[in-house]
Amino acid sequence: MFWRIYAVAYLVLAIAILPQILAKATHLSPIDVIDILVFTPIAVVALWSAAYRHVSLPTNTWKMLLFISVFWRALSVGNVILFNDLVGKVHSGLVFLNGRMAPAAANSVMVAGLAVGFLLGSFVVVPPLIALYRNAYGDESLLKLMSPMRARQTA
Repeated sequence: MFWRIYAVAYLVLAIAILPQILAKATHLSPIDVIDILVFTPIAVVALWSAAYRHVSLPTNTWKMLLFISVFWRALSVGNVILFNDLVGKVHSGLVFLNGRMAPAAANSVMVAGLAVGFLLGSFVVVPPLIALYRNAYGDESLLKLMSPMRARQTA
């Protein structure tokens, strides 16, 4: 059920931000353009396939898309953090909030704000990669990968 809700929400989000992206298309970096034109559709197809099993590609194709997407996601996240001044924007927003509260709570709010940002970012980035993994290796393989018994067997 999670995959169906997430796939529809991801598709709606991708369609909803399209007009904003087209409005500033001349100001996008090449990494952002490739991410939007190539890897967002790959994520939508992977999520849709994990949710509804309507997209049937050969296993090696899913494995290749997973391999490419994992490395691309690292480049894309690094681009957002380093060149879009994301850290500075988040920090200035949290400093603005901290100026309005007691000094004792300021550090807690700063850490909590960064943690929430990290969790929200992970919630957008990680599920499409898990969907690609499930499509490439099957539903049970992820459970086998994370199984404590497997860790004991390899040790």
